[in-house]
Amino acid sequence: MNRKIYFLIAIGALVVMMAGGLAIRQPATVAGGVTSDEQSSSDEAAIRSAGQSFLKAFQDGDAKALAAHWTENGEYFGEDGTSIRGRAAIEKAYADSFAKRKAKPEVEIEVTSIRFPSKDTAIEEGYFKVRSGKEPATSSKYAVLHARDGGKWLMALMREWPSEGTSLRDLEWLIGSWEAKHDDTEVHTTYTWWGDKAFIHVDLKIKQKDRTSEGFQMIGQDASAGRLKSWTFDRGGSYGEATWSRDGKKWILDSSSVLDDGGVMSATHIITPIDRDTFTFQSVNRTLDGEAASDIPPVRVTRVKGN
Repeated sequence: MNRKIYFLIAIGALVVMMAGGLAIRQPATVAGGVTSDEQSSSDEAAIRSAGQSFLKAFQDGDAKALAAHWTENGEYFGEDGTSIRGRAAIEKAYADSFAKRKAKPEVEIEVTSIRFPSKDTAIEEGYFKVRSGKEPATSSKYAVLHARDGGKWLMALMREWPSEGTSLRDLEWLIGSWEAKHDDTEVHTTYTWWGDKAFIHVDLKIKQKDRTSEGFQMIGQDASAGRLKSWTFDRGGSYGEATWSRDGKKWILDSSSVLDDGGVMSATHIITPIDRDTFTFQSVNRTLDGEAASDIPPVRVTRVKGN
């Protein structure tokens, strides 16, 4: 491939790069002829219903209703190491937090597992997601020990901590279709979950005056290195990869690509979310076969309406 043409295609490819639950049960018969499977199913439904009630209270800023989901001596451990013990103290902590709110947030729980170590206890794990105003959603991982108390499932212990490093779920705001223009190049991308949300699959299409190129990208966690990475391929045989890290709200991608003629490109890409429907992409420290190449200034990328 002509390197000048590939350079134009790479502009589009670089822009592209910016950017329930399971129950573990053992079948057995319990009193009254009801199987533990059936009992667990009923209890799981009750726990999920309580979770939705918890979300409503959180979104409404109702500290008293929120604290009512805990046992009298329940405990909460926050992602910053804070520990709070007792329903009354939990209610006060939430009330103080809600008083500082500037806008009503959008909240969501993604339950990844619910299991029952005994008939009166359950362990729930998942992700708690919060979006305030126009900012992209942030997520934290949580685990809850539920206890049956007075016929209700209440939280006896809740622990919350930040998603591990740069989590793939922190990129959930990218799901959907996007478009961008730079000079005579148009880039169209569609992000979808792949597998059991283990990867984000990206379809890429780059349109220029005299040609259209296509490719795909996979974004996922590199378990061997404990880092978020992406791998990109195009129909012409070129490919590349990037390691993702965060600097405040910005995403920093250290990337390298191999051209179909054996040439090597490298660059640092910077993705800056503006709101849930807009972000900017720029590329700096660019080299082609070890020689300096021109930087790409910030390019505005927008979500396609209806996605």
